[in-house]
Amino acid sequence: MALAAVRDVVRDVVAELAPEELPLVDGLAAYDDSVVVRKLRRSGPRREPLGFSWGEVVGLMTPVVWLVLDQVAERLADAAVEHGVRKARGLRRWLRRGRRPAAATIPPLTEDQLAALRQDLLDQLKRELEERTAEQIADAVVRRLARGADPGPAGPEGPSPAS
Repeated sequence: MALAAVRDVVRDVVAELAPEELPLVDGLAAYDDSVVVRKLRRSGPRREPLGFSWGEVVGLMTPVVWLVLDQVAERLADAAVEHGVRKARGLRRWLRRGRRPAAATIPPLTEDQLAALRQDLLDQLKRELEERTAEQIADAVVRRLARGADPGPAGPEGPSPAS
């Protein structure tokens, strides 16, 4: 099973629970994940408009879900580094020089890991959202991650030559 890109999980969860926010997700898709996270974390006046004011973002699901999933991806990556992947990190940085940064990803998780992740998501989301909304989001994220990477309508191989 392949890695699930944070941006894909965010889009799927938003499409399921708050489809009216899809234009926001699609607007953010033009940026690298690190830029999106930086823009969503920033508060106050902006020099680089996203096409909407910060006041419009407050109360939306997209920033909360994206930032929480980014934290999850970082923690999972840190855990991998702690288990002996330190050298590969330096090699990866060396290989990526001059390239667009890789998308934040979440590896395939076991049922126990998904259950722990759900609780972690709930704990974080309840700080920002109502409990019922937090539960809906956590459940949607876990359902999406249980599916694994989403190859899209064309499948893992891409569009067929006949199309």
